[in-house]
Amino acid sequence: MTDPDALRTTFSFAPPVDDAAAWHLRLDDLAAKITEAFPGSSTSLGGDLGPRSADALSFEVPLGDGLWLEGLATTPYPEIGSVMVMQASAAEAARFAAWLRDSFVPAPDLVHFTSELALNNGDDAYWVLPAHGSIDEIEQTLQQHIDATDRS
Repeated sequence: MTDPDALRTTFSFAPPVDDAAAWHLRLDDLAAKITEAFPGSSTSLGGDLGPRSADALSFEVPLGDGLWLEGLATTPYPEIGSVMVMQASAAEAARFAAWLRDSFVPAPDLVHFTSELALNNGDDAYWVLPAHGSIDEIEQTLQQHIDATDRS
């Protein structure tokens, strides 16, 4: 299902920078929708992460074949935040990103992303997830991001 040699990074999905509240992100709502969409998933609400106090939701979702995806969502301000998937390949992250775009955010053109790989290489630009298209098309976009920002 996924290439074990694929480069992994933490992807961060967020609303557009100029409309940070566009998702109206509520962690309790996200938790409920994750557990509904991904049977067997687990979620845990917490807080006080990072340099500024923020509410947080950690989660694990099964992707099949014994593969799990770990994530973290934070809201440093009411209804403003981001959702990360940790140490994921483009293929793994694409499955969650497709669900996020199609089932959680209020409009499919409101999902922007970056990665730990990009940020570690000095690239702080956000990319835009395709507003329409398959998981494979999302995977291609995430992989293009990795390829463009990988300077190892």
